[in-house]
Amino acid sequence: MEYYIKISILLCIYGVFKEFRPAEPYIVPYMTSPPLNFTAQQINHDIFPVSTYSTMASLIVIFLITDILRYKIIIILQSICMIISFFLLIYGRGIFHMQIEEIFYGLHMAGEVGYFTYIYAKVDNEHYQEVTSHVRSAYLVGKSLCGIVSQTVVYFNLIKLQGLLWITIGSQVMALIWAVLLPSVDRSMYFHRNLPDVDKTNVQNSSKTTHDWKTVVNFIRFDVKSAFTNMYVLKWAIWWALATCCYYMATAYCQVLWQVVREEAHATDVQYNGAVEAMYTLLGALGSMIVGRVQLDWHRLGETLLAVGSLAMAGVLYIMSATGSEVVAYLSIIILNIIFQTMITVANSEVAKNINKESYGLIFGITTFAVYIVRSVFTYVALQVYRLTIRVQFEVYALYFGVLGIFFIFVMVMKCARQK
Repeated sequence: MEYYIKISILLCIYGVFKEFRPAEPYIVPYMTSPPLNFTAQQINHDIFPVSTYSTMASLIVIFLITDILRYKIIIILQSICMIISFFLLIYGRGIFHMQIEEIFYGLHMAGEVGYFTYIYAKVDNEHYQEVTSHVRSAYLVGKSLCGIVSQTVVYFNLIKLQGLLWITIGSQVMALIWAVLLPSVDRSMYFHRNLPDVDKTNVQNSSKTTHDWKTVVNFIRFDVKSAFTNMYVLKWAIWWALATCCYYMATAYCQVLWQVVREEAHATDVQYNGAVEAMYTLLGALGSMIVGRVQLDWHRLGETLLAVGSLAMAGVLYIMSATGSEVVAYLSIIILNIIFQTMITVANSEVAKNINKESYGLIFGITTFAVYIVRSVFTYVALQVYRLTIRVQFEVYALYFGVLGIFFIFVMVMKCARQK
């Protein structure tokens, strides 16, 4: 078996354990029930926003530390943060404890940069696409199993919701053990980089494999300039950052909306959050696979995809904001996920194909950081300053995607006019 396949298998096993968190589809029902008894408004305004701020504040530091420490330690810390987060959900009481829990959850999310850049440091460039697809599949398997198990437990009332938290902790402990077993990395993208001959004209001290800050800054400046002065890459990266921000917001707060819909309808039947998560994960993956196999000229059709897809998501989010039906709310998030996963697959692919392969981890990190900057500003204004209700929040998400779609229609029209 080839070495990169072995690394891929190890990463996939870790990824399945990491993503298998069956408590998450029912985290809002758990938090609104005894012994926590939070209201949907408290979760929406005072608790969930903290993880966004935590991720944004730590992301840039995590990226640099990840490169210095060569990934593995960050992956281990990521698992530890998730374990602490779920212990706090079990034993914590009051808003302050939940805010501390969200800080650790945010640190875990920031640690994703370490997990994904580990891939690109451990395998050779020619295997990036294959290993990335393996790791993505592991993510989907973990998320799907998570939804299936949680829905089975809730539907048949096998254990209380708190039991799902203990199952999640067990899975995260296994992820931690597996993270410790991952092979160490001898090199990294910037601080511990083996320089090919082509780089020697760009960076001083090119004979070294452990570099000082000045050399690292030169590396980063060169890669950033190379990527973001390419207008084609910039177009896809802008959509990637802006759309991902709003998508994360919608999926993070959809449980709060579902809870409000149930409360307004005085529903007491079984909730299908787990089944919905499993379904939208699998259908999103199917959409990604289909678009990945379709050979289209995205240089010519890119703006059309970005405009039409953004407007479609705006429509879905508006329906979700207004509905009084739990079924419609569930179907809306499934459709939203299919559209987004299809589009983000194209965006990621087009960026990756048009930049230096060595810099993909950096571009991923910068784009993710941009996502959380926009998301943090959005969260602060919408939830802390104006304290929007959950339905108004989703109306704003719909307006956001609507503006994004109109912007790319304008870009498309300008491009056509320029060609004529």
